[in-house]
Amino acid sequence: MSDVELIEVDPATLTVGANVRTDTHPDAREFAASIKARGVLEVITVYRDEDGHLVVLRGQRRTVVATEVGTPSGTVPVRVLPHPDEADRITDQISENVHREAMNQREVCDGLEQLALLGVSAAQIAKRTGIARPTVKAALTVAGSESAKEAMTQEALTLDQAAILAEFDGDDDAVARLTRALQFGWSLEHEAQRLRDDAEDAAALAQEIERLRAEGLPVLDPQEAPDLHQVGMRHLRDSEGKPIPEEDWPQVTGAAVVLQQGWDYPEPEDQDDEGAADQDDEVAEPEAVRVYRQVWVCTDPEAAGLIHAQQLRESSGTNEPDEEQAEAAAEAKRAERRQVVENNKAWRSAQTVRREWLATFLTRKNPPKGAEALICEAVLTAPHWLNQAMSTNHPMLQELRGVEVGGYYGHSQECDRLAHEPATPKAATMRALAAILAAWEKASDVHTWRNPGPWDRRILSAMTEWGYGSSEIEAQTAQEPTREASDTEAEPQDQGEVTEGQEHETSPRPDATAADEAAA
Repeated sequence: MSDVELIEVDPATLTVGANVRTDTHPDAREFAASIKARGVLEVITVYRDEDGHLVVLRGQRRTVVATEVGTPSGTVPVRVLPHPDEADRITDQISENVHREAMNQREVCDGLEQLALLGVSAAQIAKRTGIARPTVKAALTVAGSESAKEAMTQEALTLDQAAILAEFDGDDDAVARLTRALQFGWSLEHEAQRLRDDAEDAAALAQEIERLRAEGLPVLDPQEAPDLHQVGMRHLRDSEGKPIPEEDWPQVTGAAVVLQQGWDYPEPEDQDDEGAADQDDEVAEPEAVRVYRQVWVCTDPEAAGLIHAQQLRESSGTNEPDEEQAEAAAEAKRAERRQVVENNKAWRSAQTVRREWLATFLTRKNPPKGAEALICEAVLTAPHWLNQAMSTNHPMLQELRGVEVGGYYGHSQECDRLAHEPATPKAATMRALAAILAAWEKASDVHTWRNPGPWDRRILSAMTEWGYGSSEIEAQTAQEPTREASDTEAEPQDQGEVTEGQEHETSPRPDATAADEAAA
C-alpha cells in the first residue's frame, strides 16, 4: 500500500488505457453537466507506464468527459497504483462494471427531496447534480405526495408516472381513472391529459354559466342536466297537442337552460388580390373556437301541463310505424354523434401529448430504424401535407424546436440556416425526418381519425415503433381498414342544425359523413 499515490492532475494529461468497456457514453448530458458543475467525485485509478505517463485503469468515462467539459478546479483526483498484471486488469474492469448497481428512481427522488428540504432550489439541484430540470421537477412533485411515493415502491412506477399521480393527488375520481389506466396497461400520459382537458372544459363551462346567470338566464349546473330529448322544449306539446312558441319558453313552469359545450371551426377568410397579406405577414390558419349552445328544457313537464310529442302520438293512437322508425334512427344518430364528440376530445388530448413527445424525439442525434425509408417515400410521393409545409417554410418544425420566428421570411431564413448548418450524415437524416413528421403533425386534426389515409397510418405506426405511447384513438386510427369498410360508399350527412340531445360539435370538414364517423 506504500506504493499508492493520491494526486490531482489535469485530465488532459491522462492516457486512456485498454478497457473491457468500449462504450463510454461520452454524450450523456446529465453526467457531463455533473462533472462540469461538481468535478469528478470518484477517484480515477491509474498506473505509470515505462515512460512515466499516467494510464487510466478504471474511470475512463470520467476521464474522457472531464477532458471535454472541464472541472471547477481544472483537475481530477487520481490514485496511482503499481503496473497491474494483465489478467488482474481485465478481471478488475469486468467486476467494476458487472457488479455496479444503479440507484432506483425512488432513491433518486428521496435524495432530491432531501436537497429541497435543505433549501436548495430546483434550479440549483439541477445544476449541482447534473440531473435534467424536468426530472428534478418531477421528483419534487412526487416528494409532496406520500401516495405517489408509495406507488413508486409498490407498483414499480417510473418517476414520470409517479409525478402524474402526484399531480392529481386529492382528486379521488382522477386517481381512480389513472390507476385503472395503469392496471390495463393504457398510456398514463394520455389519461392525464384527458383529465387536464376535462378540467379546463369544466372550468370554462362554469365561467360561462355564471356569466349567463348574472344576465338572468336560468342555467342548470352540468350535473343537473336532464335528458334533453325527453324534456327539451322542442319535443314538448301543450294540452292541445301544439308546440310551445319559442318566445314563450322562458315563461313555462320549470323552464331552464342547459349549456352544451362544443367547438366551431371557422372557415379561412378569403382575400382578394388587393387585400391579400404580404408573404411576410403569414396568414395564420383559424383555430377551433370553444362555443356554447343554449338548449331550453322544462324540468317538470307534468307541473307545466306539457307532454312529450311521442307520448301524445302513442296515447292518441296516431303513432305510425314510420314515425317509430324515424325516432329510432334519430336516437341512433344522436348516439353516433356523441361518439364523434368523444373521439374529437380524445384526439385533441392526444395531440397535446404527441407534440410534447415529438419535441423531445426530434432532438435525438441518431435517426431511428426505418427513418431513411420513410423520408424516401415522403420525398418521392410528395403528399399534400408535405407540399403545404414546404410552401410555408415548415412552421410546425420551428414550433416543435422551440424556435420563435416571425412571418414568412422569418421561417424561410430559419429553414435556410438549418439546411446549411454543418451536420453529420446521421444528424442531417434526423433533420429531414423532423421536417416530415412536423409537416404531418401540422396537417393533422380531428378529421384525421374520422377519415385516416395511408400516410396517417404510416406516420402513427412509425412513431409507435419509435417509442411513442399511442392513445386509444391514435391506435384506432393507425389500424388498416377492413375491406368491407373501405368498400362502403357513405351517404353525405347534413351538417346543419344540431337537435337537442346531441352534443354540439361543428364538423371541421364539410364533407365529413356519418358513415365515416361511425366507422372510425
